[in-house]
Amino acid sequence: MTYYADLSRYTRHPAGVPAGVTALNVGWLSWTRRYPRFARGRVPEDLAAALTSLCRDGRREPTSRFHPCGLPHLVGERRRPVRMRVAGEDVLLGNAEVAVVAADGTWLIAPSLVHHYVTRHRYRPPEEFVEAVLAARPLRAGAEAVTAGSPR
Repeated sequence: MTYYADLSRYTRHPAGVPAGVTALNVGWLSWTRRYPRFARGRVPEDLAAALTSLCRDGRREPTSRFHPCGLPHLVGERRRPVRMRVAGEDVLLGNAEVAVVAADGTWLIAPSLVHHYVTRHRYRPPEEFVEAVLAARPLRAGAEAVTAGSPR
């Protein structure tokens, strides 16, 4: 998968971002781009459940193929397609983006693999992303920018 630094300008599908909207990357990790290493550490306990909902219900910009996790795994561990279990069903990851809207209206866009990175590799996304996921502010299809002080 392509590497983009956290909170760098989103350029993957610029046509999907309306004029005047700031869109930033989150969670586009790659082991080949070790420096700077991605942030690791504890995340709020309810983040995994919130990401599960986001990655199941908030998918956008689907890809034509599945991207495997490029981070180290145990020998023999299945690397693709990456899946998560939701209500007894497999949900495949690595074939779409997910996006949330930060409190200031910025779009924060991540690969659907962000769930796997957080739950399996201890990735700690930027606070803005964590807050938006926990506040349940997914970017909806046809969404317009939300700016501070505007109704949501």
